[in-house]
Amino acid sequence: MKMEKTSAPKGRTNGSKEQKKENRYGWLFISPYLIFFTIFTGIPFLIAIVMSFLNVKYITRLDNLKFVGFQNFIKIFKNKEIIASLLRTFQYSLVYVPLIMVVGFALAFILNKGVFLKNTTRSLVFMPYVSNMVAVAVIFKVLLGNNSPIIVALRNMGFNPPLLLQDLKLALPTVAIISVWKGVGLNMVVYLGALQEVPSELIEAAQIDGATKWQRIRKVIIPMISPTTFFLTISSIIGSFQNFTCIQALTEGGPGQATTVMSVNIVRTAFTKFDTSLASAMALIMFVIVMIVTLIQWRGQKKWVNY
Repeated sequence: MKMEKTSAPKGRTNGSKEQKKENRYGWLFISPYLIFFTIFTGIPFLIAIVMSFLNVKYITRLDNLKFVGFQNFIKIFKNKEIIASLLRTFQYSLVYVPLIMVVGFALAFILNKGVFLKNTTRSLVFMPYVSNMVAVAVIFKVLLGNNSPIIVALRNMGFNPPLLLQDLKLALPTVAIISVWKGVGLNMVVYLGALQEVPSELIEAAQIDGATKWQRIRKVIIPMISPTTFFLTISSIIGSFQNFTCIQALTEGGPGQATTVMSVNIVRTAFTKFDTSLASAMALIMFVIVMIVTLIQWRGQKKWVNY
């Protein structure tokens, strides 16, 4: 008995060709990003890992390069200034992350309702995010400086206001709050999109069941937007470690060492002390810390994120 050959359906063949064509177009569109990411991020990252195990001093002759193992990492944990800058980084994050999350959600919740000049207010809140950080720093240095109109007016009224950017205890939280003011627009926009996707039927059902406004927020809205909260939490934590521009523009790590966080210390170590290998090791430690925090959040999302 002869077996008849079965041919693949034309629809499946055409679909396979279309899928391959779409894949080629997809790779074509993302290839510029992949190329630039590899050149400007991937390769420097690998070089930094290698340098952290060498004795590179900014400009070092190749014949003087030596493999020093974990000496740079041991030096970091023996250096009190570096450990202090790492602790300040955590202090900065403890102010920045909760504040930008809470304020971002509050603004989105308010502006999701029918408020006066809703679209204009949304644009005004988002505007600082697209502003240049150096320009923002100049404005706040004028506003919070010794001879600023606000400080002078308060003194004339009989008050003795603190100079927030020059106070040893207040400088770091002040810089963190300014960073929140600049970056909260992005969180607001992302939360706004998530709030608009919450089914109104669920909120109306909770209202019919007698839930108060706060209960509706806590029991319905917050669980429904938990994937957005998870994404913004990770991005905010990573952003809190990338704080060099803000601090350098506002305080340059001062007063004293009050705002010298790890990112500022890395740049100083590399380009002032010219100890490139030590700076690479410090950057690698920061990367490991961010990865550990992200992995902990990723594992813990199963308990509080609802997809």
